[in-house]
Amino acid sequence: MFDKQYRFRGRHAVRVDALTSVFDSNSKAKLFDRNVDVYANAPLVGFLYGRTAEQDDTRNPETNQVYNQNVMGDRVIYSQEELQFNFRLIMLLDKDYEPNEDARIDKAFKHMGENPDDEARFDSYVRGGVDVLYEKLIEGVSSPDEYVTRLYDFIEEFQEKFNDEISSDDILKLCSK
Repeated sequence: MFDKQYRFRGRHAVRVDALTSVFDSNSKAKLFDRNVDVYANAPLVGFLYGRTAEQDDTRNPETNQVYNQNVMGDRVIYSQEELQFNFRLIMLLDKDYEPNEDARIDKAFKHMGENPDDEARFDSYVRGGVDVLYEKLIEGVSSPDEYVTRLYDFIEEFQEKFNDEISSDDILKLCSK
């Protein structure tokens, strides 16, 4: 698993292209430098926001070809450790997908990548995360200042939603169990 090219298709390919495009021609600023950066972050965003998405086959009206954006195999392999960590984390935490704790542990460690359904679940979080990132950071934006504002708002929302209620004591309690 995570040893070959990954392909975004349809609307997700278009959205990845937008997420990795220069939004300010003066500074050459981008939200994400490369497709692999989106691929590494999107599943976590999708999981945390509870968003999955089905494969999409939106076509380019000029060519009638399904839109594609690739993450080259060497980039996937280079990021394999991070991608495996994210996969394991999601398999461990996704109680809706697998209610049994022992089975989640097995999916994450013993049988990682053996079940096509597990990989499909992970990929659905990738696509859902791409949708969240696009909606929060790109959709409806028309100026570089708006991109920066959207990014700031997203980071602030993320902090409030997922980090504000966590204290150092809570982390220490979890680590000492």
